[in-house]
Amino acid sequence: MRFPSFHCVSQKAHVGRTLALATLVGCLTVVNAQVSDTSAIIPPDTARRASGLDTLVTYQASDSISYSLRTRYMNLYGKGELHYRTIKLAADRVAINWDTATLTAEGVADSLGEFSGLPVLNDAGEVYDGFRIAYNFQSKKGKIDRGETVLEGGYYHGTNIKKVGRDVLYVSSGRYTTCDRDHPHFYFLSPKMKVIPGDVVVAEPVFFYIADVPVFALPFGVFPNKSGRRSGIIAPAYGEDARVGRYFTHFGYYWAISDYLDLVTAFDWYAHGGWGNTSLFRYKLRYEFDGSVQASVNRRHEGELGDPDRTERKDYNVRVMHNQNIDPTANLNVNFTFSSGSFYRNFSQNLNDVLRQNVVSNATFTKSWPESNRSLSLAVLRDQNLISGNIVETVPSFSFTQGTVFPFKRAGSRSEQAWYETIGLSYRATGAHGRDKIALQVDSVKTAGTLGTITEYQRTSRQNLNQSVQMSISPRLGNITITPSLSFSDARTFTDRRTPVRQSADSSVVFERSRPTTSQGFLNASIGTSTRFYGIAQPGVFGVTALRHTLNPSLSFSYGKQVYGTGLGPYSFTASFAVQNLFEMKYQPMDTVKEEKIQLMNVGANLSYNFRATEFRLSPLSVNYRTSIGRILDLSATTVYNFYVFDYQLGRRVNKFLVNERGYLADLTSVSFSLGTSLSGERPRGAAPSPPAAGIQEEPVDLTPRLYQNDEPDFSIPWNLALSFNFSQSQSDPRRKIRSASLQANLSFNLTQQWKFTASGNYDVTQKQFAAPMIQISRDLHCWIMNFTWVPLGAYRYYRLEIRVKAPQLSDIKITKQGSERGVYY
Repeated sequence: MRFPSFHCVSQKAHVGRTLALATLVGCLTVVNAQVSDTSAIIPPDTARRASGLDTLVTYQASDSISYSLRTRYMNLYGKGELHYRTIKLAADRVAINWDTATLTAEGVADSLGEFSGLPVLNDAGEVYDGFRIAYNFQSKKGKIDRGETVLEGGYYHGTNIKKVGRDVLYVSSGRYTTCDRDHPHFYFLSPKMKVIPGDVVVAEPVFFYIADVPVFALPFGVFPNKSGRRSGIIAPAYGEDARVGRYFTHFGYYWAISDYLDLVTAFDWYAHGGWGNTSLFRYKLRYEFDGSVQASVNRRHEGELGDPDRTERKDYNVRVMHNQNIDPTANLNVNFTFSSGSFYRNFSQNLNDVLRQNVVSNATFTKSWPESNRSLSLAVLRDQNLISGNIVETVPSFSFTQGTVFPFKRAGSRSEQAWYETIGLSYRATGAHGRDKIALQVDSVKTAGTLGTITEYQRTSRQNLNQSVQMSISPRLGNITITPSLSFSDARTFTDRRTPVRQSADSSVVFERSRPTTSQGFLNASIGTSTRFYGIAQPGVFGVTALRHTLNPSLSFSYGKQVYGTGLGPYSFTASFAVQNLFEMKYQPMDTVKEEKIQLMNVGANLSYNFRATEFRLSPLSVNYRTSIGRILDLSATTVYNFYVFDYQLGRRVNKFLVNERGYLADLTSVSFSLGTSLSGERPRGAAPSPPAAGIQEEPVDLTPRLYQNDEPDFSIPWNLALSFNFSQSQSDPRRKIRSASLQANLSFNLTQQWKFTASGNYDVTQKQFAAPMIQISRDLHCWIMNFTWVPLGAYRYYRLEIRVKAPQLSDIKITKQGSERGVYY
């Protein structure tokens, strides 16, 4: 029996026959005379009988669909589309064999031989472009001639791409790059590639090309093809330095243990002797806790073996961090650092660390009970001086606070309260166990019998407990607020101290031991009052709609008396006065513009008077100023005035007022001010911030912090200027002025859309010298970037030239040239 072929088209005259014929072969065809698309669905039962397919196959074409009952072939003409499970195929020509469950798709050539409508296969978001695509529905295998695809930020091209399973691709004459140009600036070329989406790309052999010029070849290559973290070798850097010889740095391994843990370790090696290792272990459970443990050990020699000035450096550094939100009312934070005194100076590449003199470690647990207004804090503190070696520890300390409660407050909300309802009570207790290790110079007897000194440590153990109870009341008398309070506190201290005295002839050190104990009780009473005055003007000129001056004066008196314990002394009685002035303006240049509120200036002053002092009862007057001029210039200043006479013969101030002795009120003894501004050009219209490097971005594992931390340059900002000036002068003795002044500047500008220049530095005006200047030049090379950093002056002179691939998965492909005054590289 001969089966005819049927041709389905989008014309109203053919609707009846098309539907009948489609139904005859188990195909429901939907035709609409108002559109030019012909679409159909293969029902699952019919499809299974015909081809073994296990789900729906839907297809459509803009021109026509033909089906042969004899050969069971179907053809889609004109913008054909086919959907099967997660697969979507689009091409100008699609041919399907329902007997073998296979399809082929290709484009159409015009009269000039140019192809259009080339096939595009989308498999669950993975897009494959090719000249010709063949696919088998049953085996899930396919082949793409002259195919291209994009996976995890990488671009793949091959003469033939065979899909032999859901997770495996074979590519012949394959090319891999992260450059998105049709003709890429660089690529890896291999006659054979195996691509496992979401994992790796394996190629053998592999040739690396830059601008179509082969640069190097390897017998095989493995490239990451996975978003997020992935295990792998950390590529090293090598070079040569006059002090340490040839070096080989940060060669290591990164291990992505799980979604919550990772570990990285890296080693350094120096030809003149020495090695280093830095390891970092991290853990994180989102919304719960995170932390890390980082350890560095370095041993390095400088100079040739046998040189008289050959040196050896041994240093270590350990840092432990943990942050945890136990529940909404409790959290734990740990930040501990243990370091040798010279680690940062010898090995750090961060300028702030190089200049560091102290390492402060702490751990804090806090818990609050909001319903009862209570809180508890437990802490551990360790302060290590890197210069002297002194260590001050608090292990542990605690603080408990019962916030203010109002025992006489009646239930229910009322606008007016009786005065006794504002009486509040609060309680606070603090305690600590501390240990100190302080270096002292003590006399020693040298072998020749002469006297000398040695360094020995004074060790102190100290416990203290402080408690206080406070009662306060805050009634209002019209616009005046009065805040009287009464408090009692108890302080107890227990000390055990071992102090070195001298070294004996037998080299033993003689210590003296003391155990002082103190117990003291204090009674304190105070009363304060404050109010606000407002002055308002509405000039209505030059767009100024209103001016307001807010005056906030406050006055307080305090009394204190030690009522029992060690070192009973007289009572204290002081008064304090402060005034704050705020000047504001409302500005509206036009009715169509929203009114703007501008703070013009904030000026404050404060002083105090000690009624019990034997001399200098009146404290210096401190005045502070703060303003922003047009949101362009920020200005802040502080001046200090002294009311007492300076005696040039005694070289100090005496208890005589200047207004009585010399006819004027006060001497200016200190002044400081700072100016700052930050200006930047607007991005060109339509320009967005510079995009991140191609590929999946992830948190970097930085084992070696750089001397000057620089973010990736933003080429979309044409220019940026930040200036600040700081000045201070102290002259308690009018004959001697202690002055300091410095200027900080940071300028960046784009010479073109691809060139960016940045310069920053600090100039000490009083010493007339530059400090920490830095110049950086960046060049956007599309898929590459060039960075040049230069520190031309000072003990930390340094330069580094780097050209690298932007994509993070290929960040180890770079060319680096660097030099360091200290011999510290990364």
